[in-house]
Amino acid sequence: MGQDGLRGIAVVDVGYTNTKIALFSKHGELLAERKAPSLHLPAPPYRHIDPEPMVALCRSALPELDAMLPIDAIVPTAHGAAMACLDAQGDLALPVMDYTSEPPAEIVAEYEKIMPGFDEALCPLLPIALTHGLQLYWQQRAWPDAFARVKTLLPWIQYVGFRLSGVAVTEISSMACQTHLLDIRAQAPSSTAKQLGWDRLYAPRARAWETIGTLKEEFRGPSFRGEGRVLGGVHDSTANFMRYVCAGLDRFTLVSTGTWSISFDPSTSVDVLDPARDTNTNTDVLGRNVCCSRFFGGMEFAAVANGAPAEAASLACVAALVARGTCAVPSFTMTSGPVPDSLGKGHVTGPAAESAEERASLAALYCALMVSEQLDAITSKDDIIVDGPFSQNPVLLAVLAQLRPAQRVKASTLRDGTTAGAAALAMIEDGTLPTIAIRMAEVTAAEVAGLAEYQAAWRRKAYGTR
Repeated sequence: MGQDGLRGIAVVDVGYTNTKIALFSKHGELLAERKAPSLHLPAPPYRHIDPEPMVALCRSALPELDAMLPIDAIVPTAHGAAMACLDAQGDLALPVMDYTSEPPAEIVAEYEKIMPGFDEALCPLLPIALTHGLQLYWQQRAWPDAFARVKTLLPWIQYVGFRLSGVAVTEISSMACQTHLLDIRAQAPSSTAKQLGWDRLYAPRARAWETIGTLKEEFRGPSFRGEGRVLGGVHDSTANFMRYVCAGLDRFTLVSTGTWSISFDPSTSVDVLDPARDTNTNTDVLGRNVCCSRFFGGMEFAAVANGAPAEAASLACVAALVARGTCAVPSFTMTSGPVPDSLGKGHVTGPAAESAEERASLAALYCALMVSEQLDAITSKDDIIVDGPFSQNPVLLAVLAQLRPAQRVKASTLRDGTTAGAAALAMIEDGTLPTIAIRMAEVTAAEVAGLAEYQAAWRRKAYGTR
């Protein structure tokens, strides 16, 4: 449905920490939001997601928002790292696994023997339970009776739409976000999915912008005014990327930051991807493969800053850290990101960063270096657009611009990229994306003396001892 006749758009954005329902006008203007905490429960049988707080928020907030502007379209979006296993009645046969669950070592070892190769899945096996294929294998092996009752498999993203409409579907961006469930080039079930019979359980595929059903009565209240069409839905990071595509951008690299720092480059060939550097693909809603690289940017920043607020950083302090040789060497979390085999090996060399200003400045310097490595991992050559928390860190941005002199670095002013990108799906007409401008500010590069030499020394420390 295009913009003609469209009134309100509600995006149900189910994040790891919070669930948010955002109301947009047909022009993409954010009008109102409602939020509630997401709920994660401990084992047994494993750490898992409780969907009921999300359902309760939809039940209360959708009628309230519809009273402000009739809601004609509802777009589900969520993090990609979870699957829903439905029985014949449409109930959960097994709880939705939380991706921070720790699979037993023997399960991981068994899965590694049968998982699809990198050339097929275009993503490595991720740590903890971040890979959907490993989740399903663990469930199938450890709880065979419960798994035998599974009749339908669908991503957590589309489970949100299922709860709202009663219609189960899959969608390409949600099935192809480092899942091991698809042969990415063929956009067909992976060899592992076929071997274990999962492919026969996949819900039918829908496009992200297609209407899959209408909102159930339990979410309408007594006087719902809109059409309440529920759309196929989209992977949250892909929704954010698509918002920039809707701005008319073609050749660019998006550095989307938050808990993760994920770089997207639609111009990069999949042939350059290296599983050792945590490179992979996402598939956009139009079915195009987009090369990505990532690291736990927000968590790494917090680890190095050690309680110091980001705004405490200064370029003068960065210059002092560079001059005295204080280095944060990766990685401080459970992933290596673009520096192979560095997970959990993070440490600081040289004189310690003591004050809040020094710790925040070191974190900004370190994350700028890591983002630059991310960009190298996907051979980024075009304009760099930074969004999310890093786009609000002028010290990090200025250092990054100095590290990338051949590219322009721009800071996006967009603060609601996932929900805005998801809302844009409701404006697609005949497969054509809407055009919605985004304001961006070009970053002036820092002039930190000795930064190139510091970067070379940092890279020797980061890579040389691995």
